[in-house]
Amino acid sequence: MKYKKVIVGGIFISLFFLTILLVFVLRGNFFRYNDINYMISEPQTHDYLITGSWKVDSVKLLENDDKNYDDKDDKNHKLYITKNEILFSDIYAKDLKFKFRYINLKNYLTSKAIITDKIKLDKEDVIIVSISDKVDYYQEFIVIDDDTIAMIKDKKYYILKKESNKVNVKLNKNVDKEKKTTNREISFLIGLKSENKKGVEYKTFLIQKNKENKITFNKIDGLFVNKDNNFFLINSNTNNSIYFTKDYISLTNRKVLQANNPVINFLNENYISFETRNNENGKKFYEIHSIKNFKENSKLSINDIAGSNGENSYFETLKKLGYSNENITSSDMYNFGIKRENGRWIFKSIFNDISKKISTEVELDIIPKVDIFESKAKKIEKSVVQNKHSDFVDYFISPNEDMLVVLTTEELVVYSIKNNTLSTLPVASVNIFGKKDVVSFQWKTLENSELTYNEFLKIKQLDLKKEN
Repeated sequence: MKYKKVIVGGIFISLFFLTILLVFVLRGNFFRYNDINYMISEPQTHDYLITGSWKVDSVKLLENDDKNYDDKDDKNHKLYITKNEILFSDIYAKDLKFKFRYINLKNYLTSKAIITDKIKLDKEDVIIVSISDKVDYYQEFIVIDDDTIAMIKDKKYYILKKESNKVNVKLNKNVDKEKKTTNREISFLIGLKSENKKGVEYKTFLIQKNKENKITFNKIDGLFVNKDNNFFLINSNTNNSIYFTKDYISLTNRKVLQANNPVINFLNENYISFETRNNENGKKFYEIHSIKNFKENSKLSINDIAGSNGENSYFETLKKLGYSNENITSSDMYNFGIKRENGRWIFKSIFNDISKKISTEVELDIIPKVDIFESKAKKIEKSVVQNKHSDFVDYFISPNEDMLVVLTTEELVVYSIKNNTLSTLPVASVNIFGKKDVVSFQWKTLENSELTYNEFLKIKQLDLKKEN
């Protein structure tokens, strides 16, 4: 009888703990299922899934029910996708990059602030195909089945049906070149650095041109970056550290990147470069880090960025200065960074000769093996810009080559471009109050521009008419 009670008691105890375990498992799955980050996974396929010719089957307005809306024009559009090109209406892109992920459809739509009651949810989980060209095009497609896809564009929900697995037209010839380069929404983010009595400060300006060619300016503290339509902010006028946060509105959940009086010289969506100074001897040290994998002692070496050719170039540079390999330590391979000078990004290093107690800053002629920044020839010559602004510091041309932004010692000035010729007069300008150094810049067009603009406005805006 005694053993029977022990056995029964053991069973009840086991059932109790099993129930507790089950509750936690179910609870974990519930929250996991409702957290969109947990639902994203890469499908085990290399099929492009959506290549071919597609016709618009239906269009649903997402923000309002306009009784006067006629979907006839929208339904006349064709979508063509190959492994290298995409065309929809007058939107064309090439050199494409595809990304695939599984996701819960309802939560996906909710994350984009779409009322799901307006959308017929034929499937619970779907594959999302993202297509980008790394410059100014980005679009996501929802794969409903083999012959049906959907996309969200211009505040409309499109359902498209497949007409063919092949594309039998030459896509780039179907694009009206005049349409392609005009009346397209575009945004330009430029991060600027200044040094004053307060220390080092960073500001980001957003210049946006809408479809009606109206240009607006906005300004915030810190360096704002768009990475595949996910945004983050680095620094906000703190002179003793660099921090990173995706909570750019509340500035919470900060991740400290450096806490030794750093000065940021370069930033893009993947990398950051800054310099630190030794307060005792005044010596500078450069660093480059990957933002994604940032942690303490995670500095990238010349080999990481430019391979053995980069190291060879480094040694050759120092030899020309009269130094030998004996003066170089392993730490010197990490003492290099990126700065903007004379309208281009350059690699720089500082060689500290401990025996002679001297430091030499040098420019490194190295070619990166990683996609750290784009180097494209500008079709507008520097002399053309200089004729208009003798005090110009830098200038930037949009990916569509229809807009030019000039940075002078006092202003950001915008010109329109047509047939590789600048407009006679600026179309817009804004005061920047004193000389600034360029730390970052990004161009975003179409849907990317609109999203960037909307997110930027969620951050506390600074007064454009005075220095902040």
